[in-house]
Amino acid sequence: MAHWLALVIGNTRWHCAWFQDTDLRQVWHFAHVATYLELRHLLNAEWNCPAELLDVPLESLAIYAVSVVPSQAEYLAKMPQVQWIKQIPLKDTYPTMGLDRIVSLWGAGQRYGWPVLMIDGGTALTFTAGADACFRGGAIMLGLRSQLKALHDYTAALPQVEPPLHLPKYWAVNTSEAIQAGVLHPLLAGIHNFIHDWQNQYPDTAIIFTGGDGQYLHQLYQQYLEQQTQALNARTWVDPNLMFWGVAAYRSDDTRAL
Repeated sequence: MAHWLALVIGNTRWHCAWFQDTDLRQVWHFAHVATYLELRHLLNAEWNCPAELLDVPLESLAIYAVSVVPSQAEYLAKMPQVQWIKQIPLKDTYPTMGLDRIVSLWGAGQRYGWPVLMIDGGTALTFTAGADACFRGGAIMLGLRSQLKALHDYTAALPQVEPPLHLPKYWAVNTSEAIQAGVLHPLLAGIHNFIHDWQNQYPDTAIIFTGGDGQYLHQLYQQYLEQQTQALNARTWVDPNLMFWGVAAYRSDDTRAL
């Protein structure tokens, strides 16, 4: 079986997946690097790789890569096996749309079917919708942890708080819980409004939560819906690997646009 790597360089982290043909075997995430030597050290020593992959020389691994940070992408210049993905066959995108977002939507549509709504919980919270292999629009707002951090950074007295394990009460009686309630309830209401509007247009749709906070937001959204006495749509899933499925779909001869 062919071993290869899918690599996505995002705004704050590197994301890497090891594939054997179309089977995703293992995933790693690490912070931006400062030197090429640091990158080599990470790729060779700190992945906790299974022996099956360690026996494969890095230079012989095909790497399909996407980057939205040119300064980080430069560290791969000495690796001739890197194949940069410049264009995904998703129609109707706009010129400044991030390629990582395009790749993830392509992965969602190819794996779960069209139409699809992707909710990506990261530094930014993004809503990205597609139907018939076309981009149908989306929205971008501050992500959960970015909102919590902003309240601490841009005020004199508000503390830095972590996301709660469970949906907070609306009417908090201390500062930390008030911050949690003030961030999470509007955020979840916004998620619900976007899902509701998209489902009005495309009732038979897949809804995929992804990103670093995807699992967490999906769980809290379920709790939010229970409070609203509504049922979570049966076609809602969590998949943190949409970006990798998009790269894998590009790699296949059936979907690659050359």
